[in-house]
Amino acid sequence: MRPCEPNRPENAGYEGVVASLLLHGLFLFALMTIAPKLLPSLPPEDPIAVEIIAPPPPPPPTVAQKAPAEPVAASEPAEDTPPEPEASPETKPPDDGMIRSNQIYSGSVLARAGNEEALHDYRNLTGDEQREQLCSLEALEQIAAWNDAYKPERMVTYTFEEVRYEGNHMIADGAVFWSHDNWHRVKFDCELSDDQSTVLNLAFAVGTIVPKSDWEDYYLTQYK
Repeated sequence: MRPCEPNRPENAGYEGVVASLLLHGLFLFALMTIAPKLLPSLPPEDPIAVEIIAPPPPPPPTVAQKAPAEPVAASEPAEDTPPEPEASPETKPPDDGMIRSNQIYSGSVLARAGNEEALHDYRNLTGDEQREQLCSLEALEQIAAWNDAYKPERMVTYTFEEVRYEGNHMIADGAVFWSHDNWHRVKFDCELSDDQSTVLNLAFAVGTIVPKSDWEDYYLTQYK
């Protein structure tokens, strides 16, 4: 009688598993041996240089363009500040360039000894003629007293402009007077009393010499 033997089908299956494992092991070994030769060696990578860049400084703050300064208006006085008193008309300086009288001469001139004939002729004039002659006489005396460079001898009130009257004022803006062989332009404002018999104030301004070439045009002639 033969001894018992293991079942061959079972032994055959076991041997197949072992053989499969061996084959896989040999394949892996061969792959590990051959693969390094098949893959090309890669060059080592260069290290990356890292540079720390400081952040840029913040931009300077924008300065707003200033608008041109406007003129500073004078501040109004506070309500509790009393306003400065205005100068009275008598203390305000004249602003028209006129010389104003501080003394009246015409009355004393007419009453002067030796002027009796002139006073007689004056009294025979009409009212308008009297005040024109009286103001002309006063203007001549005022010019002589103001500046001794002039020797006023005669006055013509209407040469360049007609005389006008405003209340008690006789205003001659286009007059001329004779002095040192020349006619000089002059304007004056003569204030008379209510009865037109006395000069109260006179303001005047002497102008330029009238060229002799213009005498004929304005009916001016040599005096004396």
